[in-house]
Amino acid sequence: MKLFHTDALKSGFALLRDNPVPVALAAGICAAMAAAESLVLSLAADPGLLTITVLAVLGFYAWVIAAGLVGRASVGLDWKGLVSNNARDLHRLVLVALLGLVLLVTVLGTAFVMLAFMLGALAILGADRTGLTEPPEEFVNIFTLFNTTEWVIAVVLIALWSAFAFWFLSRLLPAIPATLHRGRVQLLATWPVLQGRGIGVLLTGLVAILPGIALMTGFCAGAEALAGYNPASGAGDAPAALKALLRAALVGGSAGLVFAPLLGLHGALFMKFTSQTA
Repeated sequence: MKLFHTDALKSGFALLRDNPVPVALAAGICAAMAAAESLVLSLAADPGLLTITVLAVLGFYAWVIAAGLVGRASVGLDWKGLVSNNARDLHRLVLVALLGLVLLVTVLGTAFVMLAFMLGALAILGADRTGLTEPPEEFVNIFTLFNTTEWVIAVVLIALWSAFAFWFLSRLLPAIPATLHRGRVQLLATWPVLQGRGIGVLLTGLVAILPGIALMTGFCAGAEALAGYNPASGAGDAPAALKALLRAALVGGSAGLVFAPLLGLHGALFMKFTSQTA
């Protein structure tokens, strides 16, 4: 079992150099949507459920279009073909994204509930030890109840859940290039191709996103220091236009520098593994 795929990692980063137009379009679409969302939520005193729902749907479609543009480039297809033939590729990606979200919420949600129960059991032990026998009237941070041993157990449990979440997501991401390359919905069809290769895909994917995450983290820290507003956490205050601009830069940068190389990596891995198993 190969634990690292250097060739695919290089292909993921090369996608930014060799396909600047689809990557820039993907980043621009996500940035524009993020700016519009920020402006609406900043200027509307009470946006209401309908407005929030519309923004969520538009944001979902923005990311699906971005995935289609970058995904086609990752498997050697012309990005312009995303909207050809009645935009069938786009419709397939919408279905893949919706089914993928259902799977993520179901599987990771169930795992998170199990994690919450385990952390709750640790909190009960801590509450008994500290003499907290009655339900508190105000919010209590359960982590303040932990001793050293309980902290170690909690960190291990959270790390295991996080590792499982990243692994599960890495198994679903190849569905995007597979759907585009094969011209049909391929949500779980790539799992046999990745059999015995999941850890290597996960580790390579984590390396692929590190440079982009580091840049975006630095950008947020700089924005907070200079403008008094962190576009990632929403902490601080700034004019609505500046908030929208910073939020657009963060989301667009994440799409171009984190999502694009990650998807390029998975496209390269899909093509590589498919040719090996053909």
